[in-house]
Amino acid sequence: MRRKLNEERGTAVPIVVAVIAVISILGLTAAYMVESQTTMGARYSGGEKALAIAEAGVNEYLWHLNGDSKFYEDDGGFSASDHTFQDGFYHLAVTPPDTENPVVTITSTGWPEGDLTNRRTVEVRVHKRQFVQNIYLSEVETALNGPNVCWITGDELWGPLHTNGTLYIDGDPIFHGPVTYSGGLDVKSGSDPTYEVPGYPLKVPKLEFPQTNGQLKTQAQYNGYYYDGRTCILLDGDQVKIRNRTGDVEIRPLPRNGVIYVDGTTNESNNAKWDLNTGNAFVSGKLDGRLTIATAKDIYITGRDPTNFTYNLASATGGVKYKNEDFDPDGGMTDDMLGLVAGGYVRILHHNWPDAKNDRSSPYYSTYNVSDVAPDNITVDAAIFALDWAWEYEDHDSGEPKGSITLVGSLTQYYRGEVGTFNAGGRVTGYSKNYIHDPRMSYDSPPHFLEPVNVGWEIGSWREVPNP
Repeated sequence: MRRKLNEERGTAVPIVVAVIAVISILGLTAAYMVESQTTMGARYSGGEKALAIAEAGVNEYLWHLNGDSKFYEDDGGFSASDHTFQDGFYHLAVTPPDTENPVVTITSTGWPEGDLTNRRTVEVRVHKRQFVQNIYLSEVETALNGPNVCWITGDELWGPLHTNGTLYIDGDPIFHGPVTYSGGLDVKSGSDPTYEVPGYPLKVPKLEFPQTNGQLKTQAQYNGYYYDGRTCILLDGDQVKIRNRTGDVEIRPLPRNGVIYVDGTTNESNNAKWDLNTGNAFVSGKLDGRLTIATAKDIYITGRDPTNFTYNLASATGGVKYKNEDFDPDGGMTDDMLGLVAGGYVRILHHNWPDAKNDRSSPYYSTYNVSDVAPDNITVDAAIFALDWAWEYEDHDSGEPKGSITLVGSLTQYYRGEVGTFNAGGRVTGYSKNYIHDPRMSYDSPPHFLEPVNVGWEIGSWREVPNP
C-alpha cells in the first residue's frame, strides 16, 4: 500500500511541473501578446499620427501657394527643411509643373517625435484654375448685338475651351482639347461634333470674372509704368518705346514688376478711339521678356510701329510677337510671355492711324477716314483678356478680305467677338482664324495676370506612396 502511494506521488510530481510549465508559458505568452498588442497599437497610433502630420505638410504648402501662386519657383528653402507640427515633423519634396505635367506635385513625409522609423508619405497633385489655361473662354456665348453664337462645321480648336454660359453647337466642329461649360449645352439636331478629350463636354463651376482690372493699375503705380491718356507702345526686345498723348518717344527697359497700365476716360463717343484723354493703348512689336499691358478702355494691336505718327514711315511689325517664337517643348521653350488686358475691347486696328494732334484733318486720324491699316496677315503671341467686351477685328464686316490671324496664347472675352464675315462661297471680309493654345499657359501666366474671383488650388489626386 505504501509502495503504491509512493508510486502515485512519483507520477504526480512531473504532472505538476508540466502544469506549472504550461501555466508559465501561457502567462508569458499572454504577457507577450499584451505587450505586442500594446506595441502594435502604439505603432498603429504612431502611423496614423505620421499620416496626419504628412497631410498637415501638404496643407501648409497649399497655404503658401494661395498667398503666392508661384511659390514653387522660389520657396526660400521651405521644401528643403524639416518642419515641426504639434509633436512630430514633416519633410516636403515639390515638383514644379511643366508642359507634360501642368500640376504642382507635393510629396510630404511625416513622423512622430522620437519615432523616425514610423513614417508615412503622401503624394498630392494640385492645380489652380486660371483663365489662361484655355485657348478660348467666354462669359456668354453671344455676340455683342445679342444673338447666340454657335460652333459650326469648319471650326477647329486646338486647346481647352470653356464658357461660363451655354455652349451652342450647330454642325460638326472639331475640339482637340477639353470642352467645359457652366450653363447649358445646346447641340442642334443633326450635329456631329468631335470631342477628342475626354470625348464629351463636362459641366464645371464658373470661372468668375473680376469686376475691373484695377489691381493691374495698382501694380503699375507701385512698381511698374503708369500712364494717363492715349498711349502708343512698341515692344522692342527687352525695352519699350512709349509715346503718351502728344509727348516725345521715350525708351525704357521693361518695368520691374512687368506691368504697364494706361488710364484715362472710357467714353464711347465717335472720336473716343483717338481722344488724347482716353484710356486706349496701341500696341505692336516683338517682346524679349515678360510683360502685361492693361488699359482702362481698349487695346488696339497694330501692324506697324504705333509710336511713329507718320504711317508711311512706320516700320512693319506684323502684330505682337515673341523674340523667341519656339513653342516646341523638346526644342527649348521660349520664356517670353505677354498679357493684354483691356477694360473694354482688344481689337486689331483696321482704320486710320494715331496723330499727335486732336485734328480731324490728319489723313490717318479719325474714324471719318476709312484708310485700311490692317496687315494682310497678323500674328498675336499673347494672353488676351477683354474684360467687359470682346476680342475682334475692328469693323470686321467692311473692307477687303484679309489673310489669317495666328494667335498663340489664350483668349478670354465677355462676349463673342468677330474677326470676319463668311457666306457659302467663303470669306467675304476680315480674317480667318488659326488659334493655338500656348502650352506653358497650362501652368503659367503673364505678370500679375487677372485671376478668377473664385480661384483656389484644387487637389487633382491624393495617394499614399512608399517612404523615400
